[in-house]
Amino acid sequence: MTTETVETKDIQISVLFKKMQKDDKKEVLMFHILTDESKHAAELLRLTGKMTILTISDDEGPYEPIQAEFVNLQRDNKKTVLKFNVATEDVDRVNAIYPAAGTNISLLIQPQQMSIDDIEDEHEGIPYEVGSDGTVEVNSSQDQEE
Repeated sequence: MTTETVETKDIQISVLFKKMQKDDKKEVLMFHILTDESKHAAELLRLTGKMTILTISDDEGPYEPIQAEFVNLQRDNKKTVLKFNVATEDVDRVNAIYPAAGTNISLLIQPQQMSIDDIEDEHEGIPYEVGSDGTVEVNSSQDQEE
């Protein structure tokens, strides 16, 4: 059995920026595709579940790119919905796109070179280690060298 690597291309698509929803750990962005997405269907399916870079453009021009996980793609007979999760670390960039919510925009979806598993969480504060069985061991300040 051979595995073939399929290169995913950037996708530029017209969408309705349907909504922004915040929960305690992430921002959820939802878009409804306005055009025929059939020419992008294969690329969109390959990107589902992966990290992407989103660039939203409206009449005012492009906003700063946002790193987001492409959570899912839902189709029915009336619309196709794209759902992305954005980590709260990008809160300033997400807040900047708020005025575009509820409008028709151009969305550029670019594949991220790394997967969500490759992104390291940087923590300041109490150092800890996670064991192979999932247990967490907190390193006390007495064990640290100053």
